[in-house]
Amino acid sequence: MKLKTLKTVKIKFLISCFSIFSFLSCNQQREQKIEQSVNVQPEIALDLVDLQSKNKLGKDTVVTIAKDPVYHKTKKYHAANALLLLKNEIDLSKVDIKNTLIVFECIDGYKPEMSLELFLKTNPFLAFKDVDAPKGSNWEKIIKNGNEMNADPFYLVYTSAPTKNQEYKWPYNVIKFHFESKNKNIEALQPKDDEKALKGFALFQKQCITCHAINGIGGEMGPELNYPKSVTEYWKETELVDYIVDPASFRNKVKMPTLGITKQESKEIVDYLKYMSKNKKI
Repeated sequence: MKLKTLKTVKIKFLISCFSIFSFLSCNQQREQKIEQSVNVQPEIALDLVDLQSKNKLGKDTVVTIAKDPVYHKTKKYHAANALLLLKNEIDLSKVDIKNTLIVFECIDGYKPEMSLELFLKTNPFLAFKDVDAPKGSNWEKIIKNGNEMNADPFYLVYTSAPTKNQEYKWPYNVIKFHFESKNKNIEALQPKDDEKALKGFALFQKQCITCHAINGIGGEMGPELNYPKSVTEYWKETELVDYIVDPASFRNKVKMPTLGITKQESKEIVDYLKYMSKNKKI
């Protein structure tokens, strides 16, 4: 009887230890999951039109822009300080600033982007009215490639940024700010095993992705270039190369600007598009 009792006690002890171990292990797993969920940064977006409707843009300030890159002359605007707006709406201490892009979403699908770190070092303003606009209008007309338009609802301007430096973006018709990881597009769109296509990818990132998407990633002002059919599957390659160099030679009042891309660079972009035609995913 004593032997049976001892065995029973040992078994109960082992079961108890196993239960405690299981409980601690489960708790550790839960804690890890909670910690991971806290460390995952959700996508951040600011709806500028909504903020304006709630009078949350900030103080109305008149700013002067010398050599405005859109109007090509000195301009004055009613504007809100874009840095103060960001700091009021977002806790930047929780953002990995060095590895984040700020993306400017426009009405027509144009999505230029720049380094958030660079943006925070500039003096950006969100212009919402042109001081020189004709009576009854918020903006002086913009004439671009024979097309007439205005900057409504917002035009992003800087009082101390070089107008010819392409790292600084001056989009108009802006409706939202988005924060995205710098690695997001690279992980999804960068060729993994083709040095030739890599050159075209670098050019595409610099010149094309603000207007065009590949596999659903990129701007929406121009057509998606890879899905469901790649542009390389229905354009003649030689004509596609020439079109990228000089769009206006193919279409009257074309929206796509002449970007200063050389024929060799255009061929490299087309090589990248051909590579991606074999890597469709959406």
